[in-house]
Amino acid sequence: MIEPVLLATVSAAMITAAAYDATTLTIPNWISLLLFAVFPVLAFSSGMGWAESGVHLAIGLAALAIGIALFAANLIGGGDAKLFAAVCLYMGSASVASFVFAVALAGGLLACAVLAIRSVALTGITTRFSWLHRLSTSGTGIPYGVAIAAGGLFVFPATHLFALASGY
Repeated sequence: MIEPVLLATVSAAMITAAAYDATTLTIPNWISLLLFAVFPVLAFSSGMGWAESGVHLAIGLAALAIGIALFAANLIGGGDAKLFAAVCLYMGSASVASFVFAVALAGGLLACAVLAIRSVALTGITTRFSWLHRLSTSGTGIPYGVAIAAGGLFVFPATHLFALASGY
């Protein structure tokens, strides 16, 4: 009975992370923490077994370790690393590769869009919208949380966890 609310919470958290990152170039910790907290509740309520839950947890922890290493190398932001790991938690072994591919594809499209915004003189528009001005400023980061959320929202409905929780 609670599964639809939990599925909606996961999706809403991804959308919220994307919106925060697009407008502020930060992802608040509470979003990743919410995703980490909802996982065991969703896994338990949907009837996922301990072994499969452990695989999901291992994937999430591996993604977090890789994210920490990339953050330490100054290649990605800390919020991106935490969000990626939190979303990986929901993917499982059957869907994590699709998720990584979807994030990479969305990230490439996002980078092209940001470069296009930066190459066009949008002074009139960017002064009205501080988040657009921030995106159009050369040397600022790319809100990769948008790509992570897009990949997650695209792949999550095809995961085994989603099928268990939704009864399909």
